[in-house]
Formats: sequence, structure tokens, C-alpha cells
Amino acid sequence: MLFLASFLVANIFAYNMVAAYLYERLDSHVTERFREIEAAYDARGIDGAVAMIGNHGPAIRGQETVYALTSDNGARLAGNVEAPSVPRGFSTLPPPSEPAMPSSYRLLRRNLGDFDLIVGVSYDDTDRLREIALVSFGWATAIVLASGLGGGALLAFRTRRRIAALSVRAKAVGAGELATRLPISRRRDDLDMLAAEINVALAQLESSVNAMRQVTTDIAHDPKTPISRLYLLLEQARDAATGGADVASILDHALDEVALITDTFEALLRISQIEAGARKGKISRIDLCSLMDELHEIYTPIIEDSGRSLRLPKTDRSQGLDVTGDFELLRQMCANILDNAIRHTDKGAVVTMGCGIAGGRCVIAIADDGPGIPEAERAKVFKRFYRLEKSRTTDGSGLGLSLVKAVADFHGAQIVLDDNHPGLVVRILFTSGQ
Repeated sequence: MLFLASFLVANIFAYNMVAAYLYERLDSHVTERFREIEAAYDARGIDGAVAMIGNHGPAIRGQETVYALTSDNGARLAGNVEAPSVPRGFSTLPPPSEPAMPSSYRLLRRNLGDFDLIVGVSYDDTDRLREIALVSFGWATAIVLASGLGGGALLAFRTRRRIAALSVRAKAVGAGELATRLPISRRRDDLDMLAAEINVALAQLESSVNAMRQVTTDIAHDPKTPISRLYLLLEQARDAATGGADVASILDHALDEVALITDTFEALLRISQIEAGARKGKISRIDLCSLMDELHEIYTPIIEDSGRSLRLPKTDRSQGLDVTGDFELLRQMCANILDNAIRHTDKGAVVTMGCGIAGGRCVIAIADDGPGIPEAERAKVFKRFYRLEKSRTTDGSGLGLSLVKAVADFHGAQIVLDDNHPGLVVRILFTSGQ
């Protein structure tokens, strides 16, 4: 409506400008006719002026132009009308009652030497042009008004239809269908931009809810085994205490099971936090060489105490081995891989760690010379609670590589498991330019 009102005001303003120009043009035309006669008078006197008026015969007969040349005593010397009683300068003569002058005239009255000259031009042409302009502006306003109202009605209808579609999808989301997304058209207008932002929020919500559901499923799945063992140990401790036997060793085993349960829940919570993106505020620029140095310093005594050795080959630090990420999470990821290397290799094994550039991408590599992982099992080991050893006699919760996968996904990195001939090599490949 504001646009239509503005357009109407602009049309009125434009019409008034056109009308003013037409009237100014009419005044110029009257002045030009007067000057023609004035020039003839200056050249040949009163006879020249009378002759010039006579030469305008066709125009005079058509009553487009009127002339009245009178002497100082009021006698008409030339012209096609009696001299009207009008002031000097420009004036307008309304149409007289006689049919010989059916139009209004724009008059100019001035002295011509000792004589009096009135020149007038009909308003007919000017009024016709003004009417044409008025009709044109009127039609333009009507067309724009009709287009605006019609377009507005169509836009309102389409908008209501799109909002109705969005409402249906929103109700589906409210009913728990978190995989539902709002429709986005090819117009890419404001509604589409809003729908796209809502879809991003829905995707994050779906991811968070799925992570919580997965945590709930995981909690109901694997921790029941150590909880059952803990229950049996506590029963044994109770029976032993009743019989007066030493229960210390039984309670030690029970504490080990409690520690395993605690570690399992902490790992599940940490994985869910990472998958939900809860640590995005701790992103910084990380030097992978410094990360490797710190891990080597921390894990060398741990691995040597386990009867194994840890090697860190020299790295060309001029390569620019920097990535953007969470330092603490990357350290935890590498620590889990090192823990797995200790847990699944025999004494005397050699663990090698390092970083470098491969194919234009920064890479972290940790390798061992243990039994490795069969190729058919490599895609499965990242599942929560999945173990190669089905008897589950080895320590651990089965969440170590799940956490590694969550951290890698958080950083947009790729995990590759390869054969080390013998053993396993784990490579973390970061996105180029990360």
C-alpha cells in the first residue's frame, strides 16, 4: 500500500509538471507570435504590422490565434476580433458567448509603438495534450494499482500456502519426527532463508537427540555385564564376611568393576558431548609436532613400564604442521590409540608415533607391530562396545576407538586403518587447509 500511495503521489506530481510545461510552452508560443508582428512593425512601421497580421489569414480563419491591433483612440486597424478589455501582459480570455470564439485564449497585450496590440493563442491544443497526459497517468495508475493489488493478493496466497506447508512440517517435528525438514523453494527468498536456518537447527537437535538415545541404548547394553559381576562379587563378599573369611581380595575385585563402570559412563558421556558439538568454543590453532612431543614425553615411561617401547622419529617442522581444533580432544584421541597399542600387543612390541604431510594433508600416524586388526573387522571396531575378543577377558570398555572416531568426526578428519606388516597403523588425515 505504501508503494501504491507513493506511486499515486509521484503521478500527480508528474502530471502537474507536464501541465506546467504545456502552459509555459503556450506562453512561449504567444510571445513568439507577438514578436513576429513586432519585428514587422520595426522594419516597415504600422503597414508592416498590418500586413503581417493579414499574412496569418489561415490561422485567423481557424480561430487558433486571435489578433487585435488598435490605434490610440481605440479604432481597430487589423485583426479578427474586437479588442477585449484585458490588462497588459499575459491574461486569459474566457470563451465569449458568440460561437465565433468557442475556446479560451492565452492573451498577451503590449504597446506596439503608439499602437496597442493583443495576440492570443487558443488553449485547445494545450488542453488536448493535458487531457492526454491526464488519461495516460490515470491508466498508468490504474494498471499499477491493479497489478499491485493482484500481485499482492497472489503473493499473500502463495505465502499463506507456504506458511501452511511449513506449519505442517513444524507440527510433525513437534510430534517427534525430528528427521522432518522444512521445504525450501528455488526462489531463495526470506522464507527460504528462515527455513534453511531452522533446518540447520533441526539437524543439530536431531543429532543431539539421537546421541542421547544412543547413550541410553549403550547404557542398557554393555554396562550390565560389569554390574552383574559387581553384584556377584558383593554377594560373595557378604557370604565370606558371614563365614568369617577374608573379604579384602573380593572387595578389590569389586572396586575394579566399579572403576570400569565409572570409566564406561564417563566415556559414553564424553562421546555424546563431542558428537553434540559441546566443545566448539575451545577451538584454536594446534601445532601437531608439539602435540606429538607432549604425548611422547607422557607415554614413554608408561609404555616402557609395560615392557614395550615408544618411538618418535624426527619430523621436518618447516612443513607447517598446524591444524585448527581442540587440543585436549586431539590429545585424548591419540592417548586412546596408544592405550589400545599397549593393551593389544605383546611385551617387547614397538609403538611408533609421528606427524607429517601426505597428499597435501596433515597426518597423525600411530603404528605398532602387534597382531593388527583383520581387514573385515576394521569398519566395525569404531562401534561402541565392539571388541575383537569376544570373550572380553581383556581390560577396557570397548569405547576407546568410538571416542577416537567421535573426535576425528568433530575435526572433520578421516581415520584410516592399515596393515603395518606386522601390526596396525592408525592414520588421522585432516582436511586440507584446515
